[in-house]
Amino acid sequence: MQADWHNRYLTHPLYHPLRGLFDPATLPDWPDQAAYDRLLAEARAAGLGPLPDKLRFCCDLEPDAYYEMHIGGTGEVPTRYANWHDWFNALAWLAWPRSKSALNARHVRAIERGEVKRGPRRDAATLLDECGLIVAVCDPALTQALDDMQWHTLFLRHRADWGRRIQPFALGHALWEVGLAPHIGWCGKALALAVEDSFFALDAGARLAELDRRLATLLDDDAWLASPRELWPLPLLGIPGWWPDNEDPAFYDNTDYFRPTRRAKSSSVTS
Repeated sequence: MQADWHNRYLTHPLYHPLRGLFDPATLPDWPDQAAYDRLLAEARAAGLGPLPDKLRFCCDLEPDAYYEMHIGGTGEVPTRYANWHDWFNALAWLAWPRSKSALNARHVRAIERGEVKRGPRRDAATLLDECGLIVAVCDPALTQALDDMQWHTLFLRHRADWGRRIQPFALGHALWEVGLAPHIGWCGKALALAVEDSFFALDAGARLAELDRRLATLLDDDAWLASPRELWPLPLLGIPGWWPDNEDPAFYDNTDYFRPTRRAKSSSVTS
């Protein structure tokens, strides 16, 4: 994994939710505590949110309580200095403020019920938080192709529909970290949300805000997303525009990556 600080990743579609959250020119090196405080202050001034009132990214904080409980009780997010994973986690809070708050609250409720060790529901929430993509889709046929792992249908036959009838929005901060050095075999965990055709007429910021509101509301119901199996595999390098090699249809013949294996039927499509 890359160790040196840079901002070159922002040009890739994976990082679209992060664009505009900070000015790369003001961060020539890894952010320190003052830079994280400034980042958050600028986000509040720009009206991003709603961000939790007590939210603060605290460099190299070692909490006494469980990670999720510490955040829930204090608003302080432990953030390691010079660490890509934690940098992207901070940006996820700014890009998905409602959903990140809802994910944390979901963990807190589970722990308060005695689920200190992660069970299926906490595992699902963690997987979404780390590796999740919200896939907005207005065509049930495309949703079915994703569910059925019909990669040629999804990526070749319906290639022109990406960005117009189906669009992934990265949420997982581990995805952004791995995206610094992508590799064949790289997959995210997709959660499909059904949208109206009019969704794709919105600007990028409005699309993201709408999905953030929808997802946060769903996460408030602890009976929803009961298992990691409800998140679907999505080979990220197959998404049109995300990897130059996929311009050649033969790229999708790699069945080690674009696996046709059918996993158990799930019900993660949400209207």
